[in-house]
Amino acid sequence: MCAYYLLFGVFSTLALAFNLLLLVAVLSMLQATLPLPGIAAIALTLGMAIDANVLINERVREELRNGASPQTAIAAGYERAWATILASNVTTHGVAYAVAVEI
Repeated sequence: MCAYYLLFGVFSTLALAFNLLLLVAVLSMLQATLPLPGIAAIALTLGMAIDANVLINERVREELRNGASPQTAIAAGYERAWATILASNVTTHGVAYAVAVEI
């Protein structure tokens, strides 16, 4: 991601590393065991975060290509990616709930 998105990729990578660090820290503080479904949940969390970062970065790139200033491009990129990211998260949480309830 760093090579493709340059500076935005560096920030995205740092945010993902911080996300993973916080997840591991909270699990450690709770002294939680980590079975295979827990590892899958961490992988899903990171995957969704990467997806959100890619969506935002692509929208920002589109805005920059269309001639917007960097600040305007970032604001518009987040605004345009928000609905897609929300729909993705709602869908994932709905499936997770269905699996947890064992319909």
